[in-house]
Amino acid sequence: MSKRSNIEFMIAWLDALRRGDREAAATALHPAVVWQGMRPEWGCDGVPTVLSTFMDARDAPADIESIELIGAEQQVILHVRWPIVIDEDEELELPDGVYNVFTIAGDLITRIEDHADRGAALAAAGLAG
Repeated sequence: MSKRSNIEFMIAWLDALRRGDREAAATALHPAVVWQGMRPEWGCDGVPTVLSTFMDARDAPADIESIELIGAEQQVILHVRWPIVIDEDEELELPDGVYNVFTIAGDLITRIEDHADRGAALAAAGLAG
C-alpha cells in the first residue's frame, strides 16, 4: 500500500477504537498479530489480547497532547504524545510519549512494535537516513 493508504487505514482503525467499535477494530488485525513492547517481556499476541490492550489504553484517563501519523511503504508510525511513566519501579519515563510502528500487509495489521524515540521508530519503518 502507499504511504497515504497506510495513513488512511490507520485513521479508520483509530476511529473504530475511538468509537469503541471492537468488531471494526478487530477486523483490521491479522489473526496472528503480534505486539512487541519496549522490553521483551512486554509483548502479546492474538486479536483478543492486542485489541483489549488498545481498548484499555483508550479508556485510560491520560491527557493526550498530540497524535501524529507517519506513513511508510509497509508501516505506519503512530506517535502518541503524553507524559507517561510505564514502569514506576524502574522509572521508565517517556516524556515524548510512545512511537508504535504498525506493519500492515494485505489490509491487516500484522505487527506492532513500541519505541521510546523517534529515530528508532523511523529506522524500524525503513525511514531512517
